[in-house]
Amino acid sequence: MPSTTRRRVLSGAAALLTGFAGCSGESSSSSSYPPEDIENVAVDPESYSLRNPDDGPTVWTGERPTQRDDEERSHYRHHTFVTSADDAAGVSVADVPGAGEARAFLDETAYDAATVYVEQWRVRECFAPELCYVRWSQRNIDTSYARRYRDADVACETDAEDTIATLIRIPEAFDPSDISSYGSSYGSGTCEERSERVRRRRNESRRAE
Repeated sequence: MPSTTRRRVLSGAAALLTGFAGCSGESSSSSSYPPEDIENVAVDPESYSLRNPDDGPTVWTGERPTQRDDEERSHYRHHTFVTSADDAAGVSVADVPGAGEARAFLDETAYDAATVYVEQWRVRECFAPELCYVRWSQRNIDTSYARRYRDADVACETDAEDTIATLIRIPEAFDPSDISSYGSSYGSGTCEERSERVRRRRNESRRAE
């Protein structure tokens, strides 16, 4: 099932199993810069997630991308920014549950004050990442997800994977052309724990300035 989070945005710097036995997951991190290099943090940002059981993309711009081979799928991660209503009109969404809501999420964004960051990757079928926070600066963007099991009444296979696309509304209008580094972490622990750590590191960095 798609999930939406429309709770209050907290700005710290300015501002994707059933209960089947045998389902397992992974913990990963691809952050490539230190926490002090981040200027803004939005904890529990407004977001909308879609999952696609097919190998094809969930959200794309321009022509639909071609199918990927096994190696490409296993390392698949794609980033897209939507910065205007014109950009949003050029975004295509796969015919999956929640596609209409994702379309509305894009169309309802006030792009004079916000940017939508679309992050999609392959995730084990039995898991549903929960977005904890997004951090960004003029050069870098970083997300953090807590690993969660899907509802117990959702059938899944341990080794199967879906493509997850998360649309994240960043509470700032900016030009993403200078973004050169992308990072993301996904693993155990609650969003509360992850968010508290990033706030603490950010505060420590500010005091050291």
